[in-house]
Amino acid sequence: MAMLIQSLDGVVVNRFEIDAAGLQFGRGTQNQVQIDDLAVSGEHARISQYQNEQGHILYLLEDLGSTNGSFINEQQISGPQQLHHKDVIRIGWNSFTFMDEDEVDMEKTSKIKKSWIPGVYYSKDK
Repeated sequence: MAMLIQSLDGVVVNRFEIDAAGLQFGRGTQNQVQIDDLAVSGEHARISQYQNEQGHILYLLEDLGSTNGSFINEQQISGPQQLHHKDVIRIGWNSFTFMDEDEVDMEKTSKIKKSWIPGVYYSKDK
């Protein structure tokens, strides 16, 4: 399951779960994430999900033609961009951390093994 965490000065103020319908950001009441900030457009950005050929669910952030743009890790996006675990999304002056539990499972540490050759090590994926 994926979610967005909004924090202010290191304190979590909101959590938004991302379901199959996705999330839309903006000042308007039709948005799932309503942001009362004049730097945010009425319909600012959207997170949508899709399933790739391997069956993994991926999440995309897309700017909806907003006045001030949408950012991932302080880089302005120009088209749909894939989100990764711990990416920081900025909409106006508001920051959200993207958390994807499924991606965390894929990031597990590989075990290093020593080969019979001196000084040669390897990792063996399952």
